[in-house]
Amino acid sequence: MFNIQLKDVHVGQAIKKRYEATGMTKTEFGRLIGVPQQHINRIFERDTMETKKLAKICQALDYNFFALFCEFPTNVNAYLAAVALGNGDANNNIGEAAVLAEIELYKERVGGLKENTSTLKDQISTLKDTVEQLKSQLRDKDELIAIYKERVINK
Repeated sequence: MFNIQLKDVHVGQAIKKRYEATGMTKTEFGRLIGVPQQHINRIFERDTMETKKLAKICQALDYNFFALFCEFPTNVNAYLAAVALGNGDANNNIGEAAVLAEIELYKERVGGLKENTSTLKDQISTLKDTVEQLKSQLRDKDELIAIYKERVINK
């Protein structure tokens, strides 16, 4: 599916470079990855490493060392574009212009939804006022009924 070119990476050197950039001590680093401080230099010398250990180091140094091994293709294939855009069309390649056009469509839809939200809020406010007026009218009618009953009963 992808034509990924793998790079030859000396993972230990990459780890050492990132480690030095963090300003972390070897003791701190060792504690985070579960290795005694005395073994940290061995890690820096390693050309390869098991993935579980590298994953711990990625977390400790907040860096994705796995990404150093390959370049991901810059073109977007139809399947990934369809998944990302959610339209389900996995048959056509989607270029940058098409993706931008799709984003603009979503922006317009969001703008329309914001307008609808504002209109609905206004309508809700008007309806609340109407309900309060109706409640007031009902109270007035209840008072009139009570007065009428009182007059009829007292006669």
